[in-house]
Amino acid sequence: MQSRVFKPSVWLNFNHDGYPLVPFEQYLEVRNQHPTPNQDESAEMGVSNTAAQMQSLLTFGLIEGVVEKHVPECALTRKTSNGGTVITKDGLGHIIKDWARRICKNKDNYTPWLERAHTTLKRANSLLAGLVSLQFRCFEPLGDDAPSTVCLIAMIGEALANAKRAFKQSPPREGFAWGMVLTPHYHSLLEEDMLAQGWCPSVISYLTSTVSVSSLEYAVSCGPMNDGKDHQHCSPQSCATYVVDTTTYAAQHTSTCRSLLGRLRDTCYNISVDLREVEGLLLAGEIPVIKLDKDEDGHGYKLSVHKGRDVEYVAISHVWADGLGSTTEDGLPVCQIRRLTTLVGRQTAFWIDSLCIPRAESVRKKAIGMMAQTYSQAKAVLVLDRTLQLCQSTAPLGVRILRVLTSGWMQRLWTLQEAVLSKALYLNFADAQTPLNGLIPSTSVMLLSSHLTDLAGGLFRLTKKSAHGVYSVGDIARSLRWRTTNRPSDETLAIASLLGVQPSILVNIKSELRMIRLIQELGSIPSNVLFLKGSKLQVPGFRWLPSSFMAAQGASSGGSQLSTGSPDGRVTPRGLEATYYALKFPKTRIEEGKPWVLKDTKCDRLYEVVDPIHSVGSYECGMLLLPGWLFAANPSACVAVSILGHSSENDDGSFVVYTEYQRRLLIRKKPFLGEITAASGPSAISVAVSGSICVCVG
Repeated sequence: MQSRVFKPSVWLNFNHDGYPLVPFEQYLEVRNQHPTPNQDESAEMGVSNTAAQMQSLLTFGLIEGVVEKHVPECALTRKTSNGGTVITKDGLGHIIKDWARRICKNKDNYTPWLERAHTTLKRANSLLAGLVSLQFRCFEPLGDDAPSTVCLIAMIGEALANAKRAFKQSPPREGFAWGMVLTPHYHSLLEEDMLAQGWCPSVISYLTSTVSVSSLEYAVSCGPMNDGKDHQHCSPQSCATYVVDTTTYAAQHTSTCRSLLGRLRDTCYNISVDLREVEGLLLAGEIPVIKLDKDEDGHGYKLSVHKGRDVEYVAISHVWADGLGSTTEDGLPVCQIRRLTTLVGRQTAFWIDSLCIPRAESVRKKAIGMMAQTYSQAKAVLVLDRTLQLCQSTAPLGVRILRVLTSGWMQRLWTLQEAVLSKALYLNFADAQTPLNGLIPSTSVMLLSSHLTDLAGGLFRLTKKSAHGVYSVGDIARSLRWRTTNRPSDETLAIASLLGVQPSILVNIKSELRMIRLIQELGSIPSNVLFLKGSKLQVPGFRWLPSSFMAAQGASSGGSQLSTGSPDGRVTPRGLEATYYALKFPKTRIEEGKPWVLKDTKCDRLYEVVDPIHSVGSYECGMLLLPGWLFAANPSACVAVSILGHSSENDDGSFVVYTEYQRRLLIRKKPFLGEITAASGPSAISVAVSGSICVCVG
């Protein structure tokens, strides 16, 4: 099925060929064209001409501006069976490969060339952002072809930006957001098309809010895995097929179990390990691992328990919904244990929660406190996921990456820790086991495939700690956003070890206070945590702190994400201390649901402030905090705070202003004050002070 936003785009026959090669900003000028209709044109002709100009400028003009070589129309356009002409990105790979070859041959001008490419991409991206703010009105003459035209432009921008980034000596620069082209209308079209394909709503939300436009096109072209699951009861936040009712849950047999095939003489049965042995090892701080042996008469099977430090073992990472869940007391069917033994190697011990974690709460807490140790000390971690086991290891690299990213295993809470802490992570596909790092594309592959670079980023984050010794709270927040769990109280327990905090510190604390204690143990956190969407804790001093990093538990499912950079916010008993750009004004009561206006005469600026979620009740505030100086007219997150009336002086002579968190808002810069009529002024609240300030938000 072809999505309406990714179908071939009609080429509007702008006169591209036959002109000299010029920089991006001169592309229309050299063709004696202008982005507005001439006075002697009809309005309809002018609008159509503008659409053709913008289409050509942001495709051929952008490509030529970056690669600095003429690209003929025939390189990207082709005739259709009905006699029309469409433009695609099919020939873009050859253009980028040629560009890379020419850059590598021209070593002396290597850096300046990449600098010019960056400038061109930045100009094109800014122009596209302007068209987004105008709802792409210039492309309205294209009708149903408008979405695919806009998305093609974004994918070309992504491909060129990705190719520039692949050069090792490329100067580090800020990235470009091309996904902004998916306006609410285009997003709805894509969502409808993906639902019709059979994608789970939660996977659609994950993909559309996380990956690039190129990756979305690739996902749609592949379609979802045909795993027989019914997603009609799923939501954008979670997949209902992975919700387990532990009161009725029972481990499943393998699909090839003889008892399921009607061979009653080979009835399968559950076996388990000695509960006292497992509990004894756990209480002594030892990791219990399992081996399958023949029993004394040679006709049946038994499980033996060993200390993890005495033998090499493989830790199994799985999701209960796939049928391998249980406890030490209940055990697992023999068919499953025989399968596990075959997968890890008949002489190799293994650890799996279903056999090595008892049901009793006190011992379970002990085992959970040792989970990081369990997975980090295993010689390998083997991932078992039903969806992955339907995918061949010989499938195209992009398909395998996509199946991992959209698998049930990737959506669950505990599997994050299990992957990140592993020495070596293996994925069990239909026909072979593949190391996770074997799915990370090479530089030469990434150069020509922006969707692979983008998709592989989700897998690369799982290897950051083992490969580079780095894994921040920002990495965790990004990884948790689309994960779910049947036990929400386990969230902090599952991530504590990744941050160097002992889970045992949190186990016996009330679940609603665990997030506070975890952040206190860290001592610092990126200051942009203040602007994240989602539910917050209602504890004095910590009203700024998300109650969860998982969207299914009230965290943000979109918008800005927690920074993976240095944690520049200090956690204190009174709140979060950090430096923000502030707009201070007289204490004002803001009425529920009404937008309001701030007037900063000093900077000749006017701001409009709105509550995006229409919170109930009025509130008082005297200051807005922003991530930084507001440049564009696009809305930016800000936080309203009330000033508590006192401040303190730091050792360096700076002052800290103490405030109380009120709510997250959106602020937008309106036209300059000089352009505003006098009638709009009286209702505006005057800003007394603006600039960077150190505050403590409680």
